[in-house]
Amino acid sequence: MKSKVVEQVEEVLKGVTSVEDIAEIERIIAEVKGKIPLEPSGGFWEGKRPCWEMCQCPEMIRNECPAPKYQSLPCWEIEGTYCKLDDYGARGDDTSICQVCRVYKRWGGGKPIQIKLFGKGIDTSLRAIEQLVEKEKSGAS
Repeated sequence: MKSKVVEQVEEVLKGVTSVEDIAEIERIIAEVKGKIPLEPSGGFWEGKRPCWEMCQCPEMIRNECPAPKYQSLPCWEIEGTYCKLDDYGARGDDTSICQVCRVYKRWGGGKPIQIKLFGKGIDTSLRAIEQLVEKEKSGAS
């Protein structure tokens, strides 16, 4: 069953006949997007101890990880969080680590895990991050 919004968009797109029509639709969408707050106040973590605190993530990781930046979602629903990365350059979409994580066990409610935010996370390997950590350590000496 289609949502009402999808039906409305399909109806509007039936009348599109030119590049100018598409440009006008894009302009209107951009205008509307500017009026909608992307992050509700407090988000998912409001009233909860967030993952980056529970896991005591260092500041360098908090600055790179998308979980603190997109607080409307729990970390297990965000691609590319620090915890989901591995040594092989994964994008961070494997949620198997989340199943055993104390954060998910505490706040996940046993619900199935599904990534809802893509392309906003760390897209590198742990080796690259380890190199940054080593570089930071050697610079601090």
